[in-house]
Formats: sequence, C-alpha cells, structure tokens
Amino acid sequence: MNPNRAIGLLGLIGLLSGGCAASRELTRDLPGVKFMKYTMAGADREQRASLDRGLTQLRTGEYDTALRSLRQAIWDVEQIDKPSLRLEELVEVHEALAAAYTGLGKNQWSEEQRALAQALLEYGRRENDSGSPETVLAKARAAYQAAHFREAVTAFGQALVELEGLSPTPVRLKSLVDARCHLVLAYFALGRPERAGEEVRRLAASDGATASCGRQAPPPVRTLIRAVETSEARFGKRSAE
Repeated sequence: MNPNRAIGLLGLIGLLSGGCAASRELTRDLPGVKFMKYTMAGADREQRASLDRGLTQLRTGEYDTALRSLRQAIWDVEQIDKPSLRLEELVEVHEALAAAYTGLGKNQWSEEQRALAQALLEYGRRENDSGSPETVLAKARAAYQAAHFREAVTAFGQALVELEGLSPTPVRLKSLVDARCHLVLAYFALGRPERAGEEVRRLAASDGATASCGRQAPPPVRTLIRAVETSEARFGKRSAE
C-alpha cells in the first residue's frame, strides 16, 4: 500500500472511530480501511472471514446460509483481543443477523439482534464501567435458578453485552458460552423451543459449547440439542454438495 494512502487511511480511521452509523458505513465501505484496523489491532484478518462470507450470502438472498456463516462469525470475532475492534465487528455481525432474520420473516428475532447491536454500540461508547461482568452474570443465574425465566432471558441478554469487559479472551469465551447455554434453558422453560433451538445453533458454532451445555441441561433440552445438531449436520452436508 502506498505510504501516503496508508497515512490518510489511518487518519480517517481515527477521525471516524467514535462516529455515528453513517460513519461506520463509510469506513466499512472504504477499501483497505478494515485491513488497516486489523493490522493496528494485531488481529488476524481471517477472524473476519465468516462475517464477510455471511454478508456476501446476505446480499444474494441466501438467508439460511448467511445465518450459518454469521453464527460462526459471532465466535470468530470474539477472538479479537482489542475491545474497540471486537465490539465494532460484533455490532456488524448482529446487524447482519437482524437482516437475515428479516429476510426469513422472523421479525421478533430480527428486533432482538438490532437491540443487541445497539447495546454493544452503546457499551463501546461508555466512559465508565457500569460494574463487574461477573456480577451481571451471577444475577442472571440467580434469576434462572429462582425460576424467573423471563427475567433471566433479559438478564442473560444483558450479560452478553457486559461480558465484553471480561478478559483474557478464553475466560470471556467460557462465560459467553455459559450465558448462551442459560438462554437455551430459559427459553425452553418458557415454552419457546424454536427460540431455544436457535440459541443452540449459535452455541453449536463454538467448538464443544453444545456438549458443555448438554451436561447441565435437563433431558428434554438435551434431546433438543441433539435434534438441532443433527439438523445442522444435514444442512451442512447439503450445502457442501
């Protein structure tokens, strides 16, 4: 890359890094800007590969296939150590998930993803920490254990945001798996097996996560997990063919 062009891109990144949605769209579309952000963060550009693939599939209307790529992207971009870049990419992942659900007519799921994207965006703009991520997760677990399942769903959803303040990366990933597993359990307890199944699909994109969740799940949820895993394996086989 031409040195003068690189300097210009770096300056633009700094200028727009805290901007509004229009600024995010501008930097997203400029050639080389994302590459420079990854380089500056010391991150592997391959950590964005699933997101890029999902966006391409989304543009061509392959909504089911895009969902598979974007579920994988959730966990891939979580590997980014630099919080600002990780949050930026997570916002883009969840905005893309919202678009995919809209394309499939799942409007409530779409709104959930838009709300999560907005919460992550606002989290990244906070000047002060709101508290311990572990405390937020503990409160969510307490709500679940008290059989306050609607409250637990809300609390674990908030935990997905607050846990972005947890480090190092392996610790954060383990806690995120735990939060998403409890979302499976809470949705199932609320009589929403389809929604619980979608959380299983998100877990399945992380190696070993469904096995970990299954160990703490009651038998009906373990049956759901196995059914979703079988369905996903068949879908993957058809896609490969």
